[in-house]
Amino acid sequence: MLISYRKNLDRITFLSVMSFSVLPVLATIYQALAYGFSLQCLAIVISTQIMFIMDTVELNLRFYSQQAAYEKARYEAEHDGMTGLLNKKAGWKHMRKYFDRMDSHDEAMLMFVDIDDFKIINDTYGHTVGDFWIREVASQLRHIYRQDDIICRYGGDEFIVLIRNTASEQVLETTLGMFFQQLTRASEQRGQDVHCSVGVCRVAAIRISGNRDTSRNTDGENGEDTRGGVDFGQCVKQADLALYETKRFNKGTFNVYNYDRS
Repeated sequence: MLISYRKNLDRITFLSVMSFSVLPVLATIYQALAYGFSLQCLAIVISTQIMFIMDTVELNLRFYSQQAAYEKARYEAEHDGMTGLLNKKAGWKHMRKYFDRMDSHDEAMLMFVDIDDFKIINDTYGHTVGDFWIREVASQLRHIYRQDDIICRYGGDEFIVLIRNTASEQVLETTLGMFFQQLTRASEQRGQDVHCSVGVCRVAAIRISGNRDTSRNTDGENGEDTRGGVDFGQCVKQADLALYETKRFNKGTFNVYNYDRS
């Protein structure tokens, strides 16, 4: 237990606690070899070892409680209480980190998912039903997309999904098809007309010509382009515009904008 929590203890504390156990044992072994056993010394050593074990167990429990409290606080700070998804701040942080590391060979798809006419759902069926559909949409998104993808609740009835390492239209159509089908099935089972609109910004990899690509950033040594020039804020705006267009002209479907890296 001491070794496992070594990083939580400063050097002096660690050595002093270890000496409390090690030195009496070494002294007892030496005395037994040199002079024979002494029942009094043996009893003292056994008593100190019992004290050591009890103190160490208590120390372990305290460290475990502190670690558990820290993990709980961090989880609550990063996750939405209703859905268990990342909240906007944490999701934004992870997504921006991914975009900052993208180069010209990387690709991704950023999606805005919005429950259509959510105010009407709340007014018609009540806020309890509205909360159910927020959790239901979150559950379906978590089920369909991979653990490597980033899903967060943007706020209210809106979610953002970052599908990493692919810009395949087939993947997009297949996963969103599954999402719409499952949502329709759940809606029919409850006898409620609930559907979602989706806006997508698709960031495709830049095609390479010869030994160079056509992105605009260079590594500063040989002039060869190494980054894809993806602006996270711009990608978010395009996904939002795609969602706006979907909700305006064809609710319950999706619309795709292709991000221009040039």
